[in-house]
Amino acid sequence: MNDSNKYLLDDEAMQRFIVEGYVKLQSDLPREYHERNWEELEPLDETGPRGHNNLLPCVPELRNMLEEPKVVGALTSILGPDYYLHFHRHDHVNYPDGAQALHKDGDGHSHYAVDGLRRYHPTRYVMLLYYPQDTPLEAGPTGIVPRSQYTTRREVDHLKHEADARRAEIYQGITKKMDASAVRGTERFKRYEETELELNEKYPDLIASMQKASAPCEEAKIPLDGNAGTISIVHFDIVHGRYCANVSGRQRHMVKFLFARKEEPTAPTWNHVSPEWHGPEDDCQTPIWKHVWAWHLGANDTNESQQSIDDLTENLGCPDDTKAISAAYELGSTSSGLDLLFERFFSEDTDVRSIAGYGIVRAGERALPALLSRLDDADPELQVRIIDLIGDMGLTAANAIEPIRALTTSADTGVRRVAFEALGLITQQQTTLDAGVVDAFTKGLSDEDAIVVRNATFAISRLGAKASTDEIIDRLNGNLDHWHHHVRGWTVEALQRLDDPRAVQLALRYLTSARWDPATKSGDRVMTSKAMRQ
Repeated sequence: MNDSNKYLLDDEAMQRFIVEGYVKLQSDLPREYHERNWEELEPLDETGPRGHNNLLPCVPELRNMLEEPKVVGALTSILGPDYYLHFHRHDHVNYPDGAQALHKDGDGHSHYAVDGLRRYHPTRYVMLLYYPQDTPLEAGPTGIVPRSQYTTRREVDHLKHEADARRAEIYQGITKKMDASAVRGTERFKRYEETELELNEKYPDLIASMQKASAPCEEAKIPLDGNAGTISIVHFDIVHGRYCANVSGRQRHMVKFLFARKEEPTAPTWNHVSPEWHGPEDDCQTPIWKHVWAWHLGANDTNESQQSIDDLTENLGCPDDTKAISAAYELGSTSSGLDLLFERFFSEDTDVRSIAGYGIVRAGERALPALLSRLDDADPELQVRIIDLIGDMGLTAANAIEPIRALTTSADTGVRRVAFEALGLITQQQTTLDAGVVDAFTKGLSDEDAIVVRNATFAISRLGAKASTDEIIDRLNGNLDHWHHHVRGWTVEALQRLDDPRAVQLALRYLTSARWDPATKSGDRVMTSKAMRQ
């Protein structure tokens, strides 16, 4: 028996993760192991940017933590057995007296979404957060806001966009005064600190509004504190950041890895006993949790709302995101409620569209005819939003394969981007792919837009052997030299997953020649780290 099977989550733990958005583990590796990792991480921030995507070559022993049976068991439970280690990873350093504001990563579920508001609720991505040192409160642990993966934070998001625009202006002004090439490593963080100080001085009203809007999250946050070897697995869209400042006098490292689900769930992948929901029943978010639980089970959500349409309509228009999104889920469970959601979704109000979209996804296959009927005649912005919903439906949207495929050749770049993302989700249960779908992916690999190529490549990774043709392999091979690192990263992953010996050999050949190592010559890694400090 695989040792990781002993560490699969049970029903209670899975339901707790669905509700709260996190699970904490304690590494079984010896304390000396974590101390070595801290020593290897310590000099990296001076050589910038803290190892970043080259973090594993810099600190190769981190692989041992990622391969621990209890880590594999938890990730398998949440993401399925064939999950990806995403090529993006980062060492977050909390300097003495430093802090990072609460936020959600990216502009969407993995930088694919149409805006920062509507993100995926099903668990398709998680972050793994690892401490190589003891991290009590005085060391400034990362903080999270439990259950926040299901809220949009509309007011916060709008204010953040305004603040980011002001930051960009100030940052550009600062960098013009110096050689732009010098803005690296610790110097870059100094510039950021200067930017924040100037932002606070110039726009005090904006800062005050942001603080007021973020107050509920600040009040609800909890610390992910713990001993060396503490590992937290959190939903990608959970609100996180600093819990408190680091006043320990020592740098605190928190290494973040991103993991992605390969396949939409068709059956439980944890230690499953009962399909019954035993989590909270008296919370307004319960309809969301039950829907995500059914999704993880690979089952249809058959729960139907018992609330009146009038009450749900009122809550749908509520400024409280939690109540509004929960109402959308409830409305999506009934025919009359679905009609109301479509009315709101096809309005001109972006906020309303984002909220209503969750209920439409909840309706699944029942919502497809109405969405598809508007797809061809919609403007590109609305097409993007419709496709985003269809992709989020996953396997239940298989009847939309051909309309989505047709839009992979749209003249609009945004439409092509989401079309490939959606196509990779809704085609997964097809035994073989239609020739037109294969042709679409082949052409997508040569698109002029790098994000289109990236999304097409990731979709091929999800589909594996059924997407394997000589032409796709040839184009993937050509993209190993693509200028965009996301494209190169997903290309290597796709080649490995096509279940073709030639594709695997191409991936291995590339990895051998592209191998990166912090050491310029053979020797002790500790000595290499010491040299990097000089």
